[in-house]
Amino acid sequence: MNKLIQAFILGAAVLGGTVLGATVQASATSTAEGQLLTRLNQIRAAGVSCPGSGARPVAGALRLSDAHAASALRQAGYMARSGLVTHTGPDGTTPRVRAASTGIQSVSVTEIVYLGSGLDTEAAMQWWLHSPVHCFYMTDGRYTTAGASVVRGSRGTAYVMVLTSDSR
Repeated sequence: MNKLIQAFILGAAVLGGTVLGATVQASATSTAEGQLLTRLNQIRAAGVSCPGSGARPVAGALRLSDAHAASALRQAGYMARSGLVTHTGPDGTTPRVRAASTGIQSVSVTEIVYLGSGLDTEAAMQWWLHSPVHCFYMTDGRYTTAGASVVRGSRGTAYVMVLTSDSR
């Protein structure tokens, strides 16, 4: 993604605006994103039991990254506009491609998505914790950096977190 598009997306997130047809409200999304990442770090610090994999070891706190948040915003905007719960972007992009487009070069890239009907970060987190795959990856110690985006759109509220391991 070129720098002009990145600046537009980040500016819309900070100032409020429209991204990919979905309205981004600065105060609501900033608070919701912060709640998601704070809660995720609390879960990683405490250790949890995930369905299918059992007790997960304590994992370190994730560093927060604007590039990760920009990658998450790209997918959250699409999901909120389309109503689709998907890891494939409107142009066929994958989480790894979207992350790379924001400058992220990591060995492991994971995107965690949820689509709800209202603004409820704990509902998203509980859904992820009860999903064997999502819970496992959220608590995986190899992930060191993360960003999140929450976008309210005409088809729902999209919650997206992007987690990566250290850079290559």
